[in-house]
Amino acid sequence: MKIITTSWDDGYPQDLKLADLLDKYNLPATFYIPKTNQEHVVMDEKTIVALSKRFELGGHTLNHVRLYSNMQAGLLENEIQGCYNWIKDLQGYNPTSFCFPGGVLNKASINAVYNSGFKMIRTTELLSTAVASTYNLSPTTLQVFEHPRVAYLKNTIKRSQYKNLIAWLTTSCTTDILKLTDIYINRVMKNDGCFHLWGHSWEIEKYNLWQKLEMVFNRISNISKFKYLQNKDLI
Repeated sequence: MKIITTSWDDGYPQDLKLADLLDKYNLPATFYIPKTNQEHVVMDEKTIVALSKRFELGGHTLNHVRLYSNMQAGLLENEIQGCYNWIKDLQGYNPTSFCFPGGVLNKASINAVYNSGFKMIRTTELLSTAVASTYNLSPTTLQVFEHPRVAYLKNTIKRSQYKNLIAWLTTSCTTDILKLTDIYINRVMKNDGCFHLWGHSWEIEKYNLWQKLEMVFNRISNISKFKYLQNKDLI
């Protein structure tokens, strides 16, 4: 199976601009939104509900908290179960997908996510075309951000994804998002798998990446033989 999916974190107001661009290119998406976020402003609930009628809403903790291994069990449960209940109340049905802020996860937090009712977890692992891995964790392929080479090295080594690292090193070792898009779309075309694009609208706004993002959308939209899915459909 050849899959294309996208996901977007943090619930920043520019997610609405992102949603319109996704609609323009007929691309499905999952928006991972916390109720509050001390790092960035979050859309109001009325806007989030309107967005839920167009795209999947995913959990991103209640307050955009990084769930470190030393977090107290009560706080861990509040951030995850509270997030699940909040989204359920907003949209009127159970949410499916969850993403850890900052990509910080551990066995206890993974178990807490599944015990709360979520069915899948998206990670921040890069350069992958796998649909899912152990514990039904869904990795990503590319982030809409101009990472230096060292960031890709650290990301893959930290997660012991040496196969992904070697594949990137032996193709072109490029960091250009457009070239990487072409490389990984072609890889999925030949070998099956999932091309998973993700990012933050606040980051796209901050670094003026809207034009480049639209070029990426143009490259990945309406490709025959590909299935276009929301994150929840990956399970």
